[in-house]
Amino acid sequence: MKQRHPQKRALWPFCIVLLWLFAYVSCATPPLPGQEGGSQETPQYGGERPDVSSQDTSTVEKSNGVEPSANEPDVGNESNEDKEPPSGNESKGAEDGKPVEFAPEASSSDAGDAGHSKDADTVDANEATSDGVAEPSLPEEPSLPEEGLVVEEPGGQEKASGPEEPAPPERSNPPEHAQVTDNVVPEKQPTLYTRQVVGNGSPLASLGSSGRLVYRRYANEGQKNAVHILPDFSYAGYQRGGVALPTVPTRVTLSPASGDSRARIQAAIDTVSKLQPDSQGFRGAVLLKKGTYTIGDTLVIRASGVVLRGEGQGKSGTLLVASKRSQHELIRVAGTGSGFGEVKNTRVKISSSVVPVGATSFDVTSSNGYAVGDRIVVLRTPNQAWLNALGMGQYGWTTSGYTVGHERRITAIKGNTLHIDIPIVDTMETTYGGGAIYKANVTGRIEQCGVEDLRLVSQYSNKTDENHAWIGVKFVRVVHSWVRRVTTQYFGYAAVSIHSQSNFNTVEEVAMLDPISQITGGRRYPFNVSGGVGNLFQRCFARGGRHNFVTSSRVTGPHVWLDCLAVTNHSDDGPHHRWATGLLFDNTSSSALNVQNRESSGTGHGWAGAQVLFWNAVASTIICDAPKGAMNWAIGCVGKKSQGSWAPGEPYGWWESEGKVVKPRSLYLQQLEDRLGSQAVNHVTTSLQRSGRIWPLLAAWAGEGRLDQVKLSGDPTCATGIRSGTACCASSCGTCGGSGCSQRSGGASACCTGTINASTRSCNFYKPPCRLP
Repeated sequence: MKQRHPQKRALWPFCIVLLWLFAYVSCATPPLPGQEGGSQETPQYGGERPDVSSQDTSTVEKSNGVEPSANEPDVGNESNEDKEPPSGNESKGAEDGKPVEFAPEASSSDAGDAGHSKDADTVDANEATSDGVAEPSLPEEPSLPEEGLVVEEPGGQEKASGPEEPAPPERSNPPEHAQVTDNVVPEKQPTLYTRQVVGNGSPLASLGSSGRLVYRRYANEGQKNAVHILPDFSYAGYQRGGVALPTVPTRVTLSPASGDSRARIQAAIDTVSKLQPDSQGFRGAVLLKKGTYTIGDTLVIRASGVVLRGEGQGKSGTLLVASKRSQHELIRVAGTGSGFGEVKNTRVKISSSVVPVGATSFDVTSSNGYAVGDRIVVLRTPNQAWLNALGMGQYGWTTSGYTVGHERRITAIKGNTLHIDIPIVDTMETTYGGGAIYKANVTGRIEQCGVEDLRLVSQYSNKTDENHAWIGVKFVRVVHSWVRRVTTQYFGYAAVSIHSQSNFNTVEEVAMLDPISQITGGRRYPFNVSGGVGNLFQRCFARGGRHNFVTSSRVTGPHVWLDCLAVTNHSDDGPHHRWATGLLFDNTSSSALNVQNRESSGTGHGWAGAQVLFWNAVASTIICDAPKGAMNWAIGCVGKKSQGSWAPGEPYGWWESEGKVVKPRSLYLQQLEDRLGSQAVNHVTTSLQRSGRIWPLLAAWAGEGRLDQVKLSGDPTCATGIRSGTACCASSCGTCGGSGCSQRSGGASACCTGTINASTRSCNFYKPPCRLP
């Protein structure tokens, strides 16, 4: 063993004394601001951690910054939005190897109009819509901006300040992510999660040699500066993604009884709501045994940690029959309050001249008074130049009405540069008004609530009856909660509707069947988001809806629809109106997937969305146009590339790998694995989902019983599948009127033979010819 030098040994007593003095002085030092009581509130990370690198990469977060107006309309608040517009079917038509942090440029330019006033085209919530039916849901909340640039802050598991959003539980085996540098074997740095950028152009995201995604930059429509990358959508879902939904212990059990059961079920919910929550924040579940329960009015969960559970979503499970003959929610999970609660005198301007999509950092005029862990709103403050560039003023859009906030957490502060937990999903640039931030004090939200294993059925009089239950489950100011294994039937509006600063919720294996209503605006929106950030819909099924997978106005992401299927549709899916941002439709199939300028539709829908991504999606027709200064993407999608319905002259968005799927199969799941490891993916997926598409399984399931107990049978070529009209490729493939069919075995002629005799079957996913019995 190596001997110490004898003279060095003599120094040890002095070293010990010096160390003791240093420790004493450190302990006596007064706490920094925000550290009173000996601890500073900091975000809790489950695998993702704040960026502490000086590398040229950046992360940006989303937040909903505008206080929602009490008069703001909801998703379906439209007049003539379903008038069939002219259909356009004609199609238009140097890697550096370094991960780049997109450091925003400093600027002293004015941040623009940062007001909070409501949009000019809003209507009173109690007023009948232009369709003649009052909207049953709360006012729509302003949207969050899309995720930003290159490097992702790790984890994003925040510790909320207050009971409304407690820190999520520790994840199992969080991975150690490595910072990637120029062609150098990365060293393990468990405090950093990065995304590697390797140049510009296509493919915008692809699997690198390491098995993780590499990204390429792009420029927004009408611009040349390629500074943006695809958002990281993996923050969507319960506890910010990658956490299995919990099983909460039962505290009260009820059995079916004659008469109206609403009062006794509500009493059971209220009893559990008064229990002391456990260490995970759960109070307990109310279990409804198998059988039928008549429910004469809305059941309400008002406290955190409460679950309403049945014994199955099939017809032989637990049936809640809504008997009230007016529009209402059958189950409402709701906190209190509204808006973000801007803290006075905390607003400062963003000084970066451009904050790109995908970014997780930006500069402000002053970071004084801000601390790591602060909940903030990143406010996009558009000016008149932005409205003029898009031509939206003619439809009633105003700068104050489109001042949209995005809720985020500060993960690091370096001078006047702030790092946030979730990437930016909407570009902020001084040319178009820039942005600002302020501290938020969001109060009254509840969390750790669940609705599961139930079948909800609405009573009705006739096929166009509108005086009956309208929404199955509604979330209002709810975070880190879930709806799973629930089937709704005959409701007029939605299976699950999410509103008002409701964040990081999962809707899983939920079906909406056979809605009863008029088939017109403001009806049949099975899985919709009107407010919040980070909501995930996966393995969901809709039959007979209009806008099945949809957002309302000024919704900000990330929000994700993953492995979802809609059949027998009456309209299109995608963002519905007024600038929803940060949406991912991942392996989702419907009759039509659209993001476009809807111009004067409804009460002035205008541009429905920006930073909207269709990834490996399938539809009969797809419209993916791009607004000036923003972008939308269709990557790996199969479907007829179409011009905008209202504005066919708008430029196409970013189309990549048309008619041919790309790898990875699921962008959301790969981003989740990159950020948190494969175990996080295993926590939230099924084995079939990890191995490939599950549309045939969803079609065979259709909300009857448990999805994991469905057995596929019959002719393996065509027994299951996805609807694509009534003809086997004849109107949508190859020489028969579209693209993609000629690459299949047998060529276009084989693709154009045979007919489909079942509405849920299609040649899109099976080898032709698709002849069915």
